[in-house]
Amino acid sequence: MLTIKSPGRVNLIGEHTDYTLGYVMPAAINLYIILEGRPSTVVRLQSSVLGQVAEFDLNNLTRSGDWGDYIKGIYYVLAKRGLRAGGIEGVVSGNLPAGAGLGSSASLELAMLYFLNQAYSLKLSRIEMALVAKEAENEFVGVPCGILDQFSVSMGMRGHAIFLDTETLKYEYVPIPSDAAVIVFFTGVKREVGRTGYVERRRVVEEGLRMLGVRSSKYLSSEDLAKLPAVHRRYLSYVVRENERVIKVRDLLKSGDVAAVGEVLVEAHEDLAVNYRVSCPELDFIVHEAVRLGAYGARLTGAGFGGSAVILASKSRAEAIAEEVLSEYVRKFPWSPKYFIVEASDGVSIAQ
Repeated sequence: MLTIKSPGRVNLIGEHTDYTLGYVMPAAINLYIILEGRPSTVVRLQSSVLGQVAEFDLNNLTRSGDWGDYIKGIYYVLAKRGLRAGGIEGVVSGNLPAGAGLGSSASLELAMLYFLNQAYSLKLSRIEMALVAKEAENEFVGVPCGILDQFSVSMGMRGHAIFLDTETLKYEYVPIPSDAAVIVFFTGVKREVGRTGYVERRRVVEEGLRMLGVRSSKYLSSEDLAKLPAVHRRYLSYVVRENERVIKVRDLLKSGDVAAVGEVLVEAHEDLAVNYRVSCPELDFIVHEAVRLGAYGARLTGAGFGGSAVILASKSRAEAIAEEVLSEYVRKFPWSPKYFIVEASDGVSIAQ
């Protein structure tokens, strides 16, 4: 029996930049999917959270439209690459909420890949596992995500964020100051990337890149965008500014200036809300309320349209701020929110 612990992720800065091959800065977090399994000739996984079973024949990898597709997708991509992996019987559990914008699908994918890598000696590196998981989600599940989630779940480092160039996959670990706390506030509004405006945003910015003849948004400046149609210019202008913010936050974290990092997060949220148009009243409320209560800063994290916000605060004030935001939020909105005070975690591993 192998027990795999696969973290979620929060993205501190660099939202909607990964699919334009820009910069991101995620961190794996200490909320986990736990996969307990043993090698088998079949695939049978029970989700203790969903109360459902994913069961299928390895010779029949057809989409079923449920969570089992993420598992099937892994086998599909491994087979494409000429890697033979056997089955698994086991249980999926953990405390990482689904639909909260915290990378739960990538966490499940990497838990499965790490198990198969160990059980069947596939000899995949961590970066290779991230790429297999992304391909599974893109090609089999049909979600056009970038590499951010899978890379951070696979490559996380305790106490650090990851500054990542999503074009080259060059990365740098950036320490998060020990007196800073990261709060993830789940709105209670679940969203699925494949069914939101995410797909439309991605289509528009990728069209804009093609019009300008460039592969990565890193190579653009605001002046380059003047020739684009209005909607392409608006969305890509946001991406250019966000790439600049990721570099700025990297440098501010290195210098330990957490208050200045918070200001950049607020600026990023306003840009996401007004120009990229992926926020919602619930996320806007959390950001504004957290800052009013003394947080360094906050912004939506993940694709938006619901999901979660990330709040940066001092450790001494984090719980009080989170409780106040929660109290005010439930008075205003009908959802069932929750918050987590998280720490940057190591990537997927065998549970000790």
